[in-house]
Amino acid sequence: MFDHGKVIQVGDAKLFVSEAGYADGQPIVLLHGGLGSRNDFLPLAEHLASQYRLIAIDSRGHGCSEIGHLPMTYHQLEKDVIAVLTELELNEAGIIGHSDGGIVALRLAASGRVQPRFVVAVGAHWGLPADDPVRTIYTGITVDEWRSKFAQKIERYEAENPLPDFAKLFEATRMMWLGCDNDAYPGKRVSAITSPLLVVHGDDDVLVSRRQAFELTEQVKHARLLNLPFATHTVLEDNPMLVVAALHAFLAGLKY
Repeated sequence: MFDHGKVIQVGDAKLFVSEAGYADGQPIVLLHGGLGSRNDFLPLAEHLASQYRLIAIDSRGHGCSEIGHLPMTYHQLEKDVIAVLTELELNEAGIIGHSDGGIVALRLAASGRVQPRFVVAVGAHWGLPADDPVRTIYTGITVDEWRSKFAQKIERYEAENPLPDFAKLFEATRMMWLGCDNDAYPGKRVSAITSPLLVVHGDDDVLVSRRQAFELTEQVKHARLLNLPFATHTVLEDNPMLVVAALHAFLAGLKY
């Protein structure tokens, strides 16, 4: 699953897009987290493939996508996804975004440039205040530390990316995490979201606090919060079954 796909030229970069699942099903776009790839969704996709058309996009620089020469920001990733959705005529598809992908999904839904049928944001910051302790983590983490923790993922990236340069990708992503201007986190703009929103939070997520998840849910009218005890930031990879039942209930409640 997600082994094959097509390349779409988006501005200065070629982005890799892979499809799987039930071709005639309702489309769901999958947006992965920072320094990951479309393959991070494989554990969840196994539970959705029989009912939904799944479209997984490798963010610029990640997976099989080129990094291009433009600065990596959440706003740039938002524009990239809009271009892909427009090309594929998927401007009303549902979106499931994890971490950075969730942040991009929130920006997309708040922008009004697309109208997602729904948004599921998993482990995603809606804002990152200057005094948030996570900024200290992002400031201090090094590429060597990341390599030691995620060696297998980096090996796969270096094997499949057309122009692999993990050090460059790491630094570009880290600077995006530390961003604080209008190109960074959506902030109060999330209140403009009208798409049905499910916020998923792992109670043991060391990056996204319970308060972050609660405040995001409170900002968006009719949003729902799924707070999962003992789950971490990578719940979709580690234990997708914790999410699947609530996800199916959320999707079943939508009016098409």
